[in-house]
Amino acid sequence: MINRLAQILLISILTLGLMGTVNAATVSPQTFNTLKKAEQLLDQKAYGKAIAVLQTRLGQVGSKPLEQALILRALSSAHAAQGNYQRALAYLEKALATQALTDTQQRQALRMLGQLYLAQNQPQKAIKTLESWLTTAPNPLPEDYLLLAQAYTQLKRYRPALKYINQAIAQASRPKESWIQLRLSLNYFLKNYAAAIQDLHRLIRMKPNHKPYWDQLTSLYQLSRKPISAAAIYELQSLMDMLTKEKEILQGIQLLRAIHVPYLAAQRLQQEIAKGRVKKNLKNLNLLASCWTEARELKNALQVLERAAALSTNGQVHFRLGQLYVEQEQWQKAAHALRSAIKKGGLKSPGKTWLLLGSVFFEMKKTGQAVQAFKKAMQYQQTRNSAQQWLAFLSNKTS
Repeated sequence: MINRLAQILLISILTLGLMGTVNAATVSPQTFNTLKKAEQLLDQKAYGKAIAVLQTRLGQVGSKPLEQALILRALSSAHAAQGNYQRALAYLEKALATQALTDTQQRQALRMLGQLYLAQNQPQKAIKTLESWLTTAPNPLPEDYLLLAQAYTQLKRYRPALKYINQAIAQASRPKESWIQLRLSLNYFLKNYAAAIQDLHRLIRMKPNHKPYWDQLTSLYQLSRKPISAAAIYELQSLMDMLTKEKEILQGIQLLRAIHVPYLAAQRLQQEIAKGRVKKNLKNLNLLASCWTEARELKNALQVLERAAALSTNGQVHFRLGQLYVEQEQWQKAAHALRSAIKKGGLKSPGKTWLLLGSVFFEMKKTGQAVQAFKKAMQYQQTRNSAQQWLAFLSNKTS
């Protein structure tokens, strides 16, 4: 931020010039010619020579307050143009202390002083000086309000900073991208999410292919509890082929699931796995199966789970596979999947697996195997009551 301010400061100082407000009738010819010579040297970027000329004249003016003030002000400009802001500050403070400058010169010097304070990372002094200057400034520029916004931002005083950046943007015919970025940050810090979203829309119009703006817009819609809008931005990014990293693609898939469009989520994920941008691993296959299951596309879900089961080191995927086969009333396949789940182990709830297997055997009319499965389920507290009920039912049925 300080480097950017220094550039603004340098442009402001050099375009102001040293002679713009100096009347030859009010100063001696020697001082007038010295200021003119120094201005020419500054235009040539001969900063050291300009400083030497001014320093020599400063020792010659004697007790002439106005001429002292003008030479000091010129020295401040020369040192600032050279990048020596500390010395520039000292000379400008001395120039103002003479109280000899005209009203116009005083205003210009105050503006320059405020900029120098800011360039020297003294935002509190910059604010005091620039706000004092604003009270008498006839035509403040958008850049002046910007400086105050930046000063308040440095102090983390976001509300007054927002007031000034709004004034800068409103007054500018074509606000710069960095100005909108600053207002976006302030609105975000103040949790003005609706306003921040509008800022991002404006930034996207400025730079339609700048991906970070789209990502921030998605995040802000989520913070604003507008998941449909967030998912819509994800879809736009997909259509523009902006999403290439696995993490962001998967985040988008979850957004689609959150707004209850699992079919589209499954399609997107399947496409990205096929393209190789999402790994074809157990975790992602499980996610794809969940999307197809939520979309009630059970045939697709079963196909994916069969692939996932082959990669699994425990029985959990086989258990899910068994559940889906039960829904499809494919008892033989369900029994095979559930047996595989038990064999592989590592189940979150072994009792539920035995209980489901017992019900499958019952549907297959394999009562003896069903009883054995329910007795296994009896060993787990979570499924003990259900297993007892099944065993009682089977006992009554066979008696």
